[in-house]
Amino acid sequence: MKQVFVFSTICALALIACKKTPDFTYQAAKQNVYFDLNPKDSVVFTFAYEPTLAKDTIYLPVKLNGLRSNGARQFGITVVDSNTTAKAGLHYEAFKNWYDLPADTGLFRLPVILLNTDPLLERESVKLTLQLRPGNGIDTAMNKLIKVKILLSNKLEKPSWWGTWPLGAYSQTKHQLFMIATGVTSMTTEGLDAPRNLYLTGRLTVMLADPLAWVKNNPEKGYVATQKADGNYDFYHPSNPAKTILVRKNNTTGRFYFVDEAGLDIN
Repeated sequence: MKQVFVFSTICALALIACKKTPDFTYQAAKQNVYFDLNPKDSVVFTFAYEPTLAKDTIYLPVKLNGLRSNGARQFGITVVDSNTTAKAGLHYEAFKNWYDLPADTGLFRLPVILLNTDPLLERESVKLTLQLRPGNGIDTAMNKLIKVKILLSNKLEKPSWWGTWPLGAYSQTKHQLFMIATGVTSMTTEGLDAPRNLYLTGRLTVMLADPLAWVKNNPEKGYVATQKADGNYDFYHPSNPAKTILVRKNNTTGRFYFVDEAGLDIN
């Protein structure tokens, strides 16, 4: 009889527990948004491989932590001035006051419009630090994930393959001209690729030998050379006229040369 009583008691308690136990559904105390990045806190962007672009847009994933809603909610963006060297209107376009997280979604791609109009970006990078801001129906309590740092530049670095082929002294300007002349961004160091790579270096040599003739003979590239008051030229693409390369006459040789970032003739 004792065993039957114990068994009955256990069954009764189980039935009571089943009746009183609610359906557990995950629900955050507040709905939070955060930057879903890898690495978690930084983005590096350079215009160096797209010199004709006056601006470009990167999209930062902003993710919802919590339940989705059948109505739109808002969050904001703050530029952290204490950790920012970029300037609005020069390096990036100003942000909206608020951004809508659409209904029934847990992901928003935040557009950040970056500008390629500052010639100093060829020598140094600038930093833009952003922080998510609470809005209507959305909080930003995940403190370690609500900031992102964007490093912006227009810098090229000397690649490992440069010294393998007859490209001469390296400069960022010469590297840029190589990409314009050849239409490629890199070469290998493999001997089997020598025919192709020597063909590419030859295309650069032709460009450097007579910049003005190159412009005339390669209209499909879209570049122009505009004469300045001193008789020299600005070489640029019309889609980004703020980014120019000087073409200067050397009075000793009587030829025109592209001029690099150190003020030296490129040959």
